[in-house]
Parts: sequence; C-alpha cells; structure tokens
Amino acid sequence: MVRCPLPVGKTLGIIVIGALTMTGCTSQSKDRSPDWSRNTAKVQETADLSPMDAATEKKALKRFTDFYAEYSYDAIKEGVRGLYADEAWFGDPFHIVEGIDNIEHYFLVMAEPVESCTFTVDSIQRSGIDYFARWTMELESKAAQGEQIKTIGISQVRFNRSGKIVFQQDYWDATAMMDRLPIVGYWTRLVKDRIEKGLEK
Repeated sequence: MVRCPLPVGKTLGIIVIGALTMTGCTSQSKDRSPDWSRNTAKVQETADLSPMDAATEKKALKRFTDFYAEYSYDAIKEGVRGLYADEAWFGDPFHIVEGIDNIEHYFLVMAEPVESCTFTVDSIQRSGIDYFARWTMELESKAAQGEQIKTIGISQVRFNRSGKIVFQQDYWDATAMMDRLPIVGYWTRLVKDRIEKGLEK
C-alpha cells in the first residue's frame, strides 16, 4: 500500500475517488480491464494460419509501417480497412476490440485528442507465423499540451494469406502517457518514485 504523507496528496485522492464515484465507478460498473484470456484464445484460434508468400509478405509489412508512420484521423480512415481483415482482433494495454468496424472506431476515438503521433518501426522479426515489430512512438496530445511523449513498444502481429492482419497485440508502457495527465500523473509518478526508492535500499 502506498501512503502519501502530503496533505495535497490526500486532497487529490479524495477528489479522484469522489469523481470516480460520481461518474458511476461502482461495484456494478463495467470492468474496463482487458480480459487477457481472450488473447490466449485468439492466439490458439489463429495458430493454423498459412504463411504468406514472399511478395505478399513484403507488401503487408510495408502497409503496416506506412499506416503507423502517421497516426491521424485521416490516415486511419484511409488505411485501416486495407491493413486489417474483417474479423481482425486487436489488443493494447487499454482495450481489446474485435472486428474491423470496432477497430476503426477505437482507432478514431484514440486519435481525437492527438496533435501529432508517429510510430517509427525500428525492426521486424519473424518467428513462424508471428511478426514482432519493435517501434518508437512520439506523441503530442491535447491532454498534455506542450509536451512530447516518447516511448517504445512491441506489436505481435499475425497476417492471413492475403496479407491482412487478423491478430495484433501491442505491448508498451501506458504510464508514459498517464504520467503527464493532470491528477492521474501525480499518482503514477508517486508509485514509480516509491518503487525506485525501495530498490535503492
């Protein structure tokens, strides 16, 4: 349990708890944390995918890197359906979404507060039917104006024989964004600081 000795910390805690209560965060509210058993089920479901031929693979990987090179409303509308299959599955630290309509909607909602966002794919490694793309994200958001958020992540991706993504799981440090948000950032930084101090003992 993390305790904050500062009165301001206690005050912020009361404000956060009060706000969550008023907005319906009760025992009956929807659980927003991703159900990771769905990830395991989808990995098993797509285990028998046939590999792409060399030409299709080259085009598919280029579509992937080009799509994420500029993450914006217009780029999503133009390219998402050419990259993802109708039945595609997508997971990240915040949500799991299935089906191209839901993926497009989720991407567009995530792009709304974005001033600019780029994903630079640093490398892609293949292992069987899995492709692991290591990338660097640089983000400027309306929620943290004047600050550039930079973090690294990895996407595990599976394509069908036509070169469209049927499975993608993104792994990255979500606190890179949360650290810069009002109130929430205070608490994520506090927890990190406590962990760091504990490691120094």
